[in-house]
Amino acid sequence: MNTRTTRSVAAALLMIPLILAAGEAPVTEDGLVPVQVKNVDKAWKRPDASLKSYTAVLIRPFSVAFNKSWNPRTYGAFGLKSDEVERLRTELSKLASETFSRVLSKGGYSIATAPGENVLEVQADIVDLVINGVEPRSSSVVHVYVTNAGEMRLNLALRDSITGTTLYRASDFKRGQEYDRLEWANSVFNRAEAERALEGWARQLKSALDGAKAAP
Repeated sequence: MNTRTTRSVAAALLMIPLILAAGEAPVTEDGLVPVQVKNVDKAWKRPDASLKSYTAVLIRPFSVAFNKSWNPRTYGAFGLKSDEVERLRTELSKLASETFSRVLSKGGYSIATAPGENVLEVQADIVDLVINGVEPRSSSVVHVYVTNAGEMRLNLALRDSITGTTLYRASDFKRGQEYDRLEWANSVFNRAEAERALEGWARQLKSALDGAKAAP
């Protein structure tokens, strides 16, 4: 074995402890560590973070992005126009904000309009959105039937509203309920299915806040 090869092997061996350590407890760039949260795919927490003092939430506008494999041109004879796709994103963003506000306010948390003391900032992005059936508004004769409304992932960040420090982050995937029969995928059906998923996420956030308050 020559000198160059020996040095390469030695360097690789020195990297093993670092790789193993990273695999055991990967830390994000902003200092969060992985935690287990029931019914949530992935979650991270700042080691000293607590939600105990927060009595109000500042809900930032939700961003919405379709899955890269979702093709709006596959709907109906002519597909969806660009303004129709934008409408879907805007309506889902609005529905998400309304749903989170409703669930949290009914749960006893004030909905703030600006950063402040004891205000938790909620920043959420809906990604990988797939809608299995959409009726183009440009056509009055196209009816789409599905057994499942679609799927989406929520990426959530909880921050102190004054400092901007990220306290928790979570990522969770939901798929629409599977029906035994074909359902008419009109706007009412799609909205109800989306609201069901969003309400589930909002209730999980409320439970986290409630749990923090109940903790000693």
